Amino acid sequence: MQHTEFQTYSYTFEEVAPTVVEICDFLRLDPSEKEHPGIVFLEEILPELQSNKYIRGGYKILPVDELSIPDGQIVIADTSLRVERQVAGYLKGSEYAALFLCTAGDLFSELSTYLNDQNDFLEAYIVDTIGSLTVEKTMDKIQAALELKAAARGLEISNRYSPGYCNWHLSSQKALFSLIGENPSGISLTDSCLMQPIKSVSGIIGIGKDVKRREYGCVVCQNENCIYRKIKQQI
Repeated sequence: MQHTEFQTYSYTFEEVAPTVVEICDFLRLDPSEKEHPGIVFLEEILPELQSNKYIRGGYKILPVDELSIPDGQIVIADTSLRVERQVAGYLKGSEYAALFLCTAGDLFSELSTYLNDQNDFLEAYIVDTIGSLTVEKTMDKIQAALELKAAARGLEISNRYSPGYCNWHLSSQKALFSLIGENPSGISLTDSCLMQPIKSVSGIIGIGKDVKRREYGCVVCQNENCIYRKIKQQI
């Protein structure tokens, strides 16, 4: 199952765009209210975003040498990565780890910044939300492709987990990026461990015969801005 080269996937916005209903659900808008300024803007901006062709991501699969749940550590290809106890527990049974990166490019952030500068705060927030949902839907596709590959080898995969979520400290981005190494995603890491472009995600997916999909631990997680928490609240 090992994939030492970064497996890349590229998409157009049309292939991974969130629907109007999905965006409205996240923003708690009623899509039937056609005169609402947010709905009017959505209908205008979605066609314009079709020009975004820089949406890409992928993963590198490396062997898991050791996993210590009490210590919150996972050793991948002889390199220790601290994921904290909660995520380590979710990765129980992993024989391999898929380390992933995914980005929707600069368009969403650039447009959101422009709208904020014009004092169009609602529109800026909507564009920012579309960018976040687009990255997650892109990773959904990439994760589904990974799941098919794993299943063909009789293996299961975990949910995906990212630094900054599930009590996994953001500083672990440095070790994660070091393990991933050279890749064509174009994502870089700032000194404060934030990714550029901003609308990007990184993280880990466990792979193994005894790996289980588990519910995200929103009850014990303290991150109120987590996109998974917000989505779960709407189910």
